[in-house]
Order: sequence, then structure tokens, then C-alpha cells
Amino acid sequence: MPAAARTLATAVFVTAPKTQETLLLQPGTEIRDAAIAEQITHPDAWVLEQPRQSRRTKTEVS
Repeated sequence: MPAAARTLATAVFVTAPKTQETLLLQPGTEIRDAAIAEQITHPDAWVLEQPRQSRRTKTEVS
């Protein structure tokens, strides 16, 4: 099962796994590659994921 995409909150520099080039990734970039995501270790670099809320029934909302 592929890893879920995570979104960057800040700009970060990472090393491309195949080419060893330094990459600058901008805020808003979705990261799906686990090899790149593993390089981004600071928790503030990521957009906080909102917990999924269950759907409320009509009786729960009233």
C-alpha cells in the first residue's frame, strides 16, 4: 500500500534519492515519495493533518 501524501508547510531542502541533487521543495508541495519524506524530520515542516470527523446524523446535530 503506497504511503499517504503529506503536504509541506514550509520550504525545505532535500536530496533526490536517485540523482543526489539538492532540491528545494516549496510550501504546499505534496510529498508521496517515502525516501523524500524520511529526510524531512522537523514536525513543523508539515501541514497538520486534521482528524477525520465522522458524519453526524440529523438527530446528533439538533
